[in-house]
Amino acid sequence: MKTLILIISSITIGFVLNCCEKDRSIERIGMVQIENSNITDTVLTNEIASISIKASASDGCWSDLYVDIEKEELYEYSIKAYGTFSCFEGGCACPAVMVYHDTIIDFQLIQKGTYLFRIQKQHGGLLRRNL
Repeated sequence: MKTLILIISSITIGFVLNCCEKDRSIERIGMVQIENSNITDTVLTNEIASISIKASASDGCWSDLYVDIEKEELYEYSIKAYGTFSCFEGGCACPAVMVYHDTIIDFQLIQKGTYLFRIQKQHGGLLRRNL
């Protein structure tokens, strides 16, 4: 009798765990589009250049958008936007809404020279801006 109860319990627990596995949440960080950018054209040394960035994602499964600036060379910088994509393993119906995030980066120029900003507008597309 105890063996029969143990077998039935094992089958029930296995079935419940198998059903729940399909609803496992998936979260990953991915690159999103930079829809708009604006950089001050001319700035003197020791002044601050304002860089305005508008990041966007195509649906409501994206959240927590942010902009990252990274130094590549002495006067060259890369600007990219990222976000968190959340979904369920079995598939998801993402709300048909755009997600936006505006960022202003205050960049202080400490050396005289021509600065190059590479802005990743979308996957595979770069926009080069000189300052």
